[in-house]
Amino acid sequence: MMTHSQLKLFITEAILLFILGAVLVTGGYFLSSDNANKRMQNEYHERFSVVLDSVSYEKIKSNALKDYPDIDGVYIGYGESGAPEGYVVDLTVKSPDGKYLAILVSLDYESTRIKGLALAPNNKENAYYIDDSNMELIKEKLIGKQIPIAFISEEKVEDDDQNDKIRLKGLNDGVYYAQRLFDDRSRYIDYVEMEVENGIITKVKWDAFSTDKTNQDRSEASLKGAYLISGLDWATQSYNLCHALLECQDPDRLAMKSDGTTNIVSGVTCDIRPFVDLSKECIANSQAGYGKAQYMKGLDDICVHLFEKTAEELGYVNGDGHVVFSFEKNPEIYTVYNEDEVAVGYMGVRQIQATLNGTGNAEDFVPDTSPVDPEINDVGSDPNDYDASEDGLSNGGDSDNQIITNSLDDLPMSEMASFIEPVPYAYDETRTVIKACNTCYKFLKEYLNWKV
Repeated sequence: MMTHSQLKLFITEAILLFILGAVLVTGGYFLSSDNANKRMQNEYHERFSVVLDSVSYEKIKSNALKDYPDIDGVYIGYGESGAPEGYVVDLTVKSPDGKYLAILVSLDYESTRIKGLALAPNNKENAYYIDDSNMELIKEKLIGKQIPIAFISEEKVEDDDQNDKIRLKGLNDGVYYAQRLFDDRSRYIDYVEMEVENGIITKVKWDAFSTDKTNQDRSEASLKGAYLISGLDWATQSYNLCHALLECQDPDRLAMKSDGTTNIVSGVTCDIRPFVDLSKECIANSQAGYGKAQYMKGLDDICVHLFEKTAEELGYVNGDGHVVFSFEKNPEIYTVYNEDEVAVGYMGVRQIQATLNGTGNAEDFVPDTSPVDPEINDVGSDPNDYDASEDGLSNGGDSDNQIITNSLDDLPMSEMASFIEPVPYAYDETRTVIKACNTCYKFLKEYLNWKV
């Protein structure tokens, strides 16, 4: 039986142990919380320092964010003194063609002028990409500008070399297509799709589908690391090459060397021969008015000739409408031989179809790459020929008199603080980044209860 003094000592020790345990638990909690906060701040700094190099970042929690599904998160950056330096907005916005651009926008805390712009990792299947050179030009246009932003038409510069962009003879408007009839060593079949408007090549896509229907297209595989080449990823190189063709309009001006490479297109190190050959075939098809639908009919005619069934009946058509089949085992159908029976080239689908039908001459299938009369060379070829009216402005004139619609990105035109010119040959890219910046403005306007 405990004496009174023993009981008193026991109670005292128990209280001390409880206090010590509470201190240890509390200390451990704060230490763990501090480590977690440090890890989070390191992650924030790694993600956001490219647009706002702050000491720490705090995520904004606001009910207003539920009205802005394009915004993935908004953060305030703080300096060493603890004073706020700016906002970082993490967004995923839609491009004009419905794809998704992931981008970081930083804004000055006091003036909300744009401090930084950077593309963010994009894991969406329908991702939109802007090449590095165009992104740098867009940043030069936008950084330092007050949001919100709209376009103003850029006056044509008389000594701009792009005003002399060539225009090939006889191009008919429409969508044109060409694919290789055999696969490469990686079992990919290259194809080019080209759109012509007002006699000018306005859109070009170069990609390749796999004869193994379970595999991704080459561009998607390259972005996910499943298809590797030296230098930039293949999808970026393809984009750069298509962009270069839109500027020069003639595949021969891409200066392809005997090894299939080119030195004049920045960032392109891959073999461009499939692109050049298929682009020329698309141009020849355009000059003949042989559209994509006729091309697919030509592929069907080849399949019927060889296998007595259409491509669809043979199960060669994939979900995208491509004829996923290599005619490699039937080289006689597409190979051109000289008098000594030596292979000297390949025929395109239109030429094969005409051969099977017993019509057409070989020279009818060669694209005419001579330019049109210089007197009309500039018609429809100005890089600034875009529909500014969709962005609330008309072309030319004083900016104060250009407003012809009442809103842009659901913002009254009276609120526009800055007007810029789009980057030449990158209207959609510039427009998409502006949309991201204007989305930041709309959120902050609501979050900060701005009175406009």
